Amino acid sequence: MVDIQVASHLRSRRLFLLLLAATIVIVLLMMHPWFLDSWFLRRSRPTYGAWGAPVVWDDTVDYDKAKRQFPKKSITVGLITVATGKYFAYVHDFLKTAEEHFMPTQKVTYFVFTDGSKKVPELPLKKNRAVSVISLKENLSKGAPMTKMEMINKLVLRKNKDLNYVFCMNVDSKFVGKFGVEAVDDLVGTLHPGFYWKNRFSFPYETNAESKAYVAPTEGEMYFTEGLFGGNRDSMLTLTETCAKNRAEDEKNGVKAAWHEEGYLNRYFVDHAPTRILSPEYCFPEDYWYMPWVKYKRVVAGLKDLSGGPDTLYSNTTMAKTTNK
Repeated sequence: MVDIQVASHLRSRRLFLLLLAATIVIVLLMMHPWFLDSWFLRRSRPTYGAWGAPVVWDDTVDYDKAKRQFPKKSITVGLITVATGKYFAYVHDFLKTAEEHFMPTQKVTYFVFTDGSKKVPELPLKKNRAVSVISLKENLSKGAPMTKMEMINKLVLRKNKDLNYVFCMNVDSKFVGKFGVEAVDDLVGTLHPGFYWKNRFSFPYETNAESKAYVAPTEGEMYFTEGLFGGNRDSMLTLTETCAKNRAEDEKNGVKAAWHEEGYLNRYFVDHAPTRILSPEYCFPEDYWYMPWVKYKRVVAGLKDLSGGPDTLYSNTTMAKTTNK
């Protein structure tokens, strides 16, 4: 009788352990996919691109060297964002936190694209800093669409020759740490927070060979986010013109890149490697509670309390269209 009870107890215990193990597996599978990837697909922390460009981490960057290269008020920096539709709700916090952290020692002009339906809130600005509001309703001809890259190229870069450097950032972001001249260079890309520790075969490069955004399996080493990129004015003119041209050609041929502007941007960076790479410190998603190697946050991205979150990130920023009545 005792043996039967012991055997029954052991079976119950084994069943409990099996159920516990199954529950743990199910919970892990339901968690954010990158959590499992960080175990099985993890690479070492990137500190340089294969071509020699440095990756900016808080514990590796030489802040003093950057300040010596760009003394106070020595350059004019543009920060461009698109705030149309629901994304207009982010403008106040975007500009407010930018004033606190973005290029505090330099001359800055914020360029805010709007659909013209609401007035950009007025905020106290430091000396030599300004906000330029660009109404798409006033700048686009009747019914004429314009991609984000076209808007940046034609309505900002070509018209503001005084800009030395330019950064483009999604408006559903807020600055929470220092973002200064350590990020400035001729061509700047930001490692995508969802892929920076993964291997090449995990990157969502464009796989349609008919697309101008296509990246072959033998190409590419790093995957960059479209949420933050920049460079000097000349480099940005070339980048935006090339990406806009490639997208227009794809659309003419009935081809659509899976990840919109981000696909064309990554194709461009494969052909023209960034001279400086920003770590995910500059693009930390709000809904991520952990990212490998990130100990210092500079920008929190993908805010979702106002617009509906990163799932709608591309819904109103990849193509702007207005009809003047």
